[in-house]
Amino acid sequence: MSGLLARCTANLAFLALSALLVGAVSARVAHAGDLQEYCRLRGLESNQFEGIGLVTGLDDSGDSMKDASPAAQSLAGLLGKELNIRSDLKSLSKIKSAALVSVTVDIPPTGARTGDRFDVRVSAIGSASSLSRGHLHASPLKIPFEPRAGVAWLPYAVASGMIEIDPANPRIGVIRGGAQMVRDVLQNPLEGDTVTLLIAPQYAGYSTAASLADLVNDELSLSGYSDCARVIDQGAIVVRIPQNALADTNAFIARLMTFTVPGDLVRTPARVVIDRANEVITIDDRVEFRPSAVTAGTLRITTISPEPQPTVDAPLADTVAWAGIATSEAGRNSMKLRALLDALIELDVPFATQVAVLRSLKTQGAMKAEIIEQ
Repeated sequence: MSGLLARCTANLAFLALSALLVGAVSARVAHAGDLQEYCRLRGLESNQFEGIGLVTGLDDSGDSMKDASPAAQSLAGLLGKELNIRSDLKSLSKIKSAALVSVTVDIPPTGARTGDRFDVRVSAIGSASSLSRGHLHASPLKIPFEPRAGVAWLPYAVASGMIEIDPANPRIGVIRGGAQMVRDVLQNPLEGDTVTLLIAPQYAGYSTAASLADLVNDELSLSGYSDCARVIDQGAIVVRIPQNALADTNAFIARLMTFTVPGDLVRTPARVVIDRANEVITIDDRVEFRPSAVTAGTLRITTISPEPQPTVDAPLADTVAWAGIATSEAGRNSMKLRALLDALIELDVPFATQVAVLRSLKTQGAMKAEIIEQ
């Protein structure tokens, strides 16, 4: 009885969540949004800088210093630079309080100015078992690729500080505000007298791109400009900045990104999103599949249209390994995917099997939806 109660509670929670998600989709269609909700400007991307650093202060959980390890060489170099102490690698062989780590910092699309601080991620490179209570010595952070010939490889930030380890993995951690910018990172979306709108992947498509380009042209035509927006591909639109707006391109871009987009202008295909990390399946309420039979191990699920009336000789369902799904409207040739997922949950079907069923339906062309796995 307790197992049945648990399944019923889970089903109610799933149905409530489904209703919430469907409501959110409906609201998105009904209400307008700004262009910046659907597109971003090329040239305004996040940046990542990285480096190699030395962590000290570990409680016998650091790298092995034997055999002239990179950590031992780094520690010897630090002692010579900071304290003018010359030490051979053999004398450091018993130290286990230091570790070599990789250091990375992410800079937002808005860029950064000298003096700004950002969180830093650190990860053990060698044999260190834990970075707990470790302190990262000043480490320069640079672009993660070779600069072009003749350009100096200068640091953009310097990272240092005490490490907060990840509870799930003591070999990685974060330093809050540990990176301080030493150079400006300025972002510029201008490409001559044009800017490029990149449509978010979940909305990209030729129909959406054409609709958004028409919208931009219609809005700018009110100010006397024509044919400023042109579709490049299903995910990009180039907008030419009118001659009269070149004196203040920032004002033009601000106006462009706040053009109102009607909710029914952006049309996307029905989608199923599978979040493997959290074992969550999110379905669009439009997702349907045509009558089919699903078999997974001892599980049998058959779609029936119209729903038959159960009799003693022909019962509707065996609650152990079989479930029937019927259309809610007479004469329909397809049914909502949520009905299938409800049946899978009712039968305690594992998440991996649910995903396999969805893939199989898509492969055989029985499901009218795009599957996105992340």
